Amino acid sequence: MKLMKRLFASKEIKAAIGVLDEFEYSCGTSVFQSVRELVESAILENPEKFINAIKEQGINPRQKVYSMMEYVAGDYLESGSLDFFVYRGLLNPWGTELLRIYDLIIERMKEIHCISDEEAVKQKNDIRNCIKNVG
Repeated sequence: MKLMKRLFASKEIKAAIGVLDEFEYSCGTSVFQSVRELVESAILENPEKFINAIKEQGINPRQKVYSMMEYVAGDYLESGSLDFFVYRGLLNPWGTELLRIYDLIIERMKEIHCISDEEAVKQKNDIRNCIKNVG
């Protein structure tokens, strides 16, 4: 079903999926797959909502996809799930890799002027402070 949705998708949806493909290739880790699945499902299950959001917010698909990826990765890191933590404040290897991916997403958002340098530093510090208190 996803394949059919991809084949007949609008240019905005195809661009969004392309951003996911490009990021997955550049980060080179299977940990990103869990983030990708949620973002891709949200886009493909309700493409009109995605298109309306980028039009209303006056942003492009790349900016929206990075924002969605940051949100999902951040939620995973803030969850305290044993999938990513050994115990409170200590990430396991998957969690450490997810934090690296989160940082990469933030850097990419900064590069495309989605967030400022100050906001990038704040978001990275906030996620690390949260990690200290969960798990």
